[in-house]
Amino acid sequence: MVSFRKWLCSIENVLLPAKCVGCRQLFVYDGASPGTKKEKGLSGSLDFAAAMARYFCPDCRTHWTEVVSPLCARCGLVFNSRQGEDHLCGRCADRPGAFTRARCVGIYDQSLRIAIHALKFKEQSAIAKQLGDLLLNAFHRYWSAGDIDMIAPVPLHRRRFKARGFNQAYLLIQRWPLAGKTTLVRDLLVRNRNTASQSGLNRKQRKTNIKHAFGVKRPGQSKGKLILLIDDVLTTGETADACARVLLQDGACQVDVLTLARTM
Repeated sequence: MVSFRKWLCSIENVLLPAKCVGCRQLFVYDGASPGTKKEKGLSGSLDFAAAMARYFCPDCRTHWTEVVSPLCARCGLVFNSRQGEDHLCGRCADRPGAFTRARCVGIYDQSLRIAIHALKFKEQSAIAKQLGDLLLNAFHRYWSAGDIDMIAPVPLHRRRFKARGFNQAYLLIQRWPLAGKTTLVRDLLVRNRNTASQSGLNRKQRKTNIKHAFGVKRPGQSKGKLILLIDDVLTTGETADACARVLLQDGACQVDVLTLARTM
């Protein structure tokens, strides 16, 4: 069976060679199964190189940076020093904010950044499955069974949703196989204002831009729940904080955050 799959893959490469999402060069996709020993990350879990084998050439898919300790125990900021244990960064020690913990897969640069842009802006929605697999691995890495009651995407405003045609945060998790009490709630939050893009804004501007932008779809739905918010990128954390604050006001007992990437 394995030999037959390799034969089919060889035929496919001859007829329809793959084009790298990064360098745009044609390459031979070898059909390797994700998660092989040589393609696991520093954490031992499925990494970008394995998940993106169909979309990036062998060189480009190694150009990414996995997030590993030491990092901020709350916001997940990666410390420049590679020595020591996880601890609070200066900002979280002074102003902890609304969410309890944020974690991510990798740094928002190189091929991971290109993959996210391909999903959001270049109509390559098929890549969401592989990016979602990366995110699912991170979920199992940082949260145990029973830790989370509800998983919810950070919402888009209806105008932006109409223009894009999808919410990338929801696409990442729509196929997750959830067990036990954990449920996926697509519309737990709503975006009441069509805010300007957060890109290029500093922390203060981001906080002002996102103020009063979110609300709950059904008041009381999050009461007493442990909630995990999903988004593609965490930058300053202001969007995640605004969402978490709304959920806590609605009665949630804790809000955590998981993203594909975060800035340094």
